[in-house]
Amino acid sequence: MVRPVRVYGGQESGGLRLPAAQASRRNLYGPRGVTIWGDDLIVCDTGNHRVLFYRDFLTRRQLQADLVLGQPDFDSEHPSNPDARHGLFMPTDAQVVEDWLIIADSWNHRLVGYRLRDLGRNDCELALVIGQPNPGVVDANQGNQVCDDRSLYWPFGFAVLADGFYVADAGNRRVLRWRDWQSATREPAELVLGQDDPSHREDNRGRLGGDSFRWPHAIDGEGDVIFIADPGNHRVLGFREPHVDREADIVIGQPSCMENSEWPYAPQGPDRLRFPYGISVDAHRLAIADSANNRVLVFDSLPTGCGEKAQRVLGQPDFEAYGENRWDVLADNTLCWPYGVDMVDDIIAIADTGNNRIVIWTLED
Repeated sequence: MVRPVRVYGGQESGGLRLPAAQASRRNLYGPRGVTIWGDDLIVCDTGNHRVLFYRDFLTRRQLQADLVLGQPDFDSEHPSNPDARHGLFMPTDAQVVEDWLIIADSWNHRLVGYRLRDLGRNDCELALVIGQPNPGVVDANQGNQVCDDRSLYWPFGFAVLADGFYVADAGNRRVLRWRDWQSATREPAELVLGQDDPSHREDNRGRLGGDSFRWPHAIDGEGDVIFIADPGNHRVLGFREPHVDREADIVIGQPSCMENSEWPYAPQGPDRLRFPYGISVDAHRLAIADSANNRVLVFDSLPTGCGEKAQRVLGQPDFEAYGENRWDVLADNTLCWPYGVDMVDDIIAIADTGNNRIVIWTLED
């Protein structure tokens, strides 16, 4: 049976108590984002308003962080630190892009960037901002009553893909695309997905369909296909060559793009989702953090249509189970509202948000 190989945050693998949440080198509080970067692990410790780095995360002996961003030290947890030029407020996604670390600083309604060369010390100052006119502004939609093609409201996830730079602008119920991440720092988005124009922000653009969103979150893709987690509609949408705002080609978690039903507290099987917040694509496979079902689903090949079924489940004994920590005590192979996921080769890292920890699994048979 596939099982976790490492646990970061509080108790080590096999612990039965909920890990502590008090900020420290070791503890986490509601982490929502996790990224594998070579031999390092990057964690958005969301509840502590910081991003942590763990070097050599698969082989190290001490399960504690080496570097903190967003706070002056490992014991602090203040939103925005309190200076927005240094601090973070509910970070949810972090990725290395070229020579930069870019972070979705969601409740400051912006993306921020740090130069990798500056990351040798804690609490370095951010060097770029996307979605706000300057580092000192942190209002939703830049303080305006309506959104536009430059503003953000709760940007929870982003992706640098072959055909552009995508941002899940959850509070505006849309996805924005720029031709590349550098242009996002100075130009309006070239494409708005999920709304009729850049000034609209209605749930499902006023009508449910395959071209609408309710709180879009994670984004990832491979080749000419991108996947967008649409947790408010209990589904993941896939688009082939999304060069215009249009209907999705792929729907996961619902029988069709015209349905968004939820089956609370009931067996879901391998083809239904409840609040899927996180996704990851790697080597023609797709992993989905099926948050409210307390599991991660893995598709061994990328879905190409509607109603396809996952081949693997992590966090539950089978596809019919859905309970938080399997309705039992916390164990190394249980999950409680997993929010973020990253998959590289046969390693999958899960932000086990409700358990205040990161769990590392191997997918080898």
